[in-house]
Amino acid sequence: MTSYEATIRRINAGRGNKQLWEDHLRECYRYAMPERNTIDDYSPGQEKREYVFDSTAIDGLEDYANRMESQVVPPSVNWMKLEAGSDIPEDESEEVAEGLDETTKIVFNHIRSSNFSSQIHESFLDLGVSTGAIIVEAGDGIQSSLNFRSVSLSELILERSSRGIAETVWRDITVQAGDIPFIWPQANLTEALKRIVEEKPEEDVSLIEGVMLVGTDEYEDVLIYEEEATFLYQNTVESSPWIVFRETTIPGEVYGRGRVMRVLPDIKSVNIMMEDYLKGLNFQANPIFMATDDGVINPFTTTLTPGSITPVGSNDSRNPSLTQLPIAGNLQLLEFAIRGLQDVIRRALMSKPFGNIEETPVRTATEMSIRNADNAQTQVGASGRIQAELLERLVARCVYILKKAGKVPDIRVDGREVKIKYTSPIAKQQDELQLATMFRFAESMQMFPPEQVMAKIKIEDFPQEIADIMGLPSNLKRSELEQAEQQQNMQAQQMAVQEAEIAQGGGNG
Repeated sequence: MTSYEATIRRINAGRGNKQLWEDHLRECYRYAMPERNTIDDYSPGQEKREYVFDSTAIDGLEDYANRMESQVVPPSVNWMKLEAGSDIPEDESEEVAEGLDETTKIVFNHIRSSNFSSQIHESFLDLGVSTGAIIVEAGDGIQSSLNFRSVSLSELILERSSRGIAETVWRDITVQAGDIPFIWPQANLTEALKRIVEEKPEEDVSLIEGVMLVGTDEYEDVLIYEEEATFLYQNTVESSPWIVFRETTIPGEVYGRGRVMRVLPDIKSVNIMMEDYLKGLNFQANPIFMATDDGVINPFTTTLTPGSITPVGSNDSRNPSLTQLPIAGNLQLLEFAIRGLQDVIRRALMSKPFGNIEETPVRTATEMSIRNADNAQTQVGASGRIQAELLERLVARCVYILKKAGKVPDIRVDGREVKIKYTSPIAKQQDELQLATMFRFAESMQMFPPEQVMAKIKIEDFPQEIADIMGLPSNLKRSELEQAEQQQNMQAQQMAVQEAEIAQGGGNG
């Protein structure tokens, strides 16, 4: 077990690295997600949008989180299926596939009955800025054996890893003392902390929870009460409850650089432009007047209100006593520039990828297909990292918890024993590109004689390959024995037809 002093040194090193990011993160939160800005200290209910004049980034980030959830982990469909891995013999794969289909259903039953959808949405919001994080732990077993906790980016402390993924993770968290026994039932509270829980359960207590990589696939799960310099618990575990995921990173950096960071200059520019635009509209709606100091008009006591009579010395249009101050500038040009920057921000955050429906309400099916294909191509790199850092570890952790709870068989999701086939909409978009290539090949083969194609290509395996790419359930696929029986039945039917034709021909003769 790692000592308390060594653990705190690692945590303080992580805090020092986090401080290098805080100014950048603060700006991203200020303009794109002010309500979730917990890096700065705010009192409950305090206004956080005083710097925001344009809500494009705020709305766009919400659309990004919604789109990521619907494209990567849609609540209404199974976004992955478990399949036999590379170490499973081919003659056993069909039987194993049926059992894994049932395991897949059990996993999704527990996921849908848990709080996964609400928690992953919050993590996707942080992913749009930099880094998402979620804790997967055992549930109460009443509705689901799984429970999820989203971790705010402001609380996240990461340690650099040579393996390219965030494996050692801590969290600075403040909770009410009375909630500690419910959140961490395995914690061994100190005598002082027990008194606080019993006498002042509403009092805030600062804790550090996290997991440290201490060996190959070996972790230490810890909860620290820093005020008394002690572990409330410290356990060695083989599966980390923490899942930290990024969309893009720079080598040597542990925190991700999200889409908001990518377009932060545009967000700040459009915010300044919108402030100037609103000031210009205000000047036009409430113009400034110039008054001649001729003894008739006193500019310090005169108030221009609808229906009032203002005394003037002259109404001559060539030399009026009261006239409106001419406003210079071009608001239309400013509005054009604002719209351009807003479109850049929306594209980066995948908000309205096909434009506003009121601008082009009718689009052809071909255009939509091309746009969808282009959208899939631009998301290939990001979706690959999301699958590796989020989905693979999420599925493995869920299976591990359900296995310990006795809900699923003793399997290991490692690619060798059991692998994951992704069936989410974003994965299907990539599969559709592969299917389109296969269909174009099949069309081009029609110009050659069938016997030449059959000699070179396994045409009979095309349906099976298409079924595998599209993720067809194993119970809809025929086993090798069923295929052989079906082939025999077809041959028997053909022979019966031929015999009937021969008999009919003989009778006619």
